[in-house]
Amino acid sequence: MAGDTHCPEEPLAGEGTLWEALRALLPHTKEDLKLDLGEKVERSVVTLLQQATELFYKGRRAECLQTSEVILDYSWEKLNTGTWRDVDKDWRQVYAMGCLLKVLCLCQAPGDATTVAAALRVCDMGLLMGAAILGDVLLKVAAILQAHLPGKRPAHGSTPEQPCTKVDVENPDLEKFPKFAEAPFVSCILSPGEVLFIPVKYWHYVRALDLSFSVSFWWS
Repeated sequence: MAGDTHCPEEPLAGEGTLWEALRALLPHTKEDLKLDLGEKVERSVVTLLQQATELFYKGRRAECLQTSEVILDYSWEKLNTGTWRDVDKDWRQVYAMGCLLKVLCLCQAPGDATTVAAALRVCDMGLLMGAAILGDVLLKVAAILQAHLPGKRPAHGSTPEQPCTKVDVENPDLEKFPKFAEAPFVSCILSPGEVLFIPVKYWHYVRALDLSFSVSFWWS
C-alpha cells in the first residue's frame, strides 16, 4: 500500500490525527484502490465498487457511504447462500472492500467516540466475514481505530486482559512447570453445530481437528 497522504483529487473532508492516520494507509490514486476479481462477481458489482471508490476520492462522503452499504447488503447475501466452504473468495473480498469504504466514510468527517466505535464494528465484520485485501489493510485500520478509542478495547499486541500460559499443553516441560502435571482438567470434542461456554477466567486450550475458525470475545 502506498503511504502518500497527498491526493490530487481534492477535496477530502476530515481533520485530526485519526483521519490522517487512516488516509496514510491508502493509495495515491483511486486506480490503485481496487480489487482483482474473477468472473463470479457480476460486472454490476465491480462497477459499484469503482463508483464508490471514485466518490470517496472526490470527497463525496454521503454518496460513497450509501454506495458502500449497497455493496455490503448484496455481498452479504452472497456470503450466506450456502455452506461457508462454497463461498467464493472474491465475494469475501468484495465484502471486505465494502467494509473498508464504509469505515473510511464514517471517519472522513470529524466525529465522536460513538462514530469511531461504529466504524470499528464494521471493520470487525470485514475481518470476520471478508478476506484479506490490499495488504491486510483492515487489520491496520482496526489498530488505528482501537488506538483512538481509549479505554474501550486493547490495541493489537497488548494483552492486559488476555493472559496466556507459557506451557506447551501437548508437550509440557514438567521440569520448568512441575505443578502442571497436577492441574485438573476436563476434555471434550465438539461436533458440528455444538458450542462450548467457557466461564470467565477459566484457562482453556483448543486444537482444531478439521478446517475451522474461532471467535473470542472478552466481555467487559
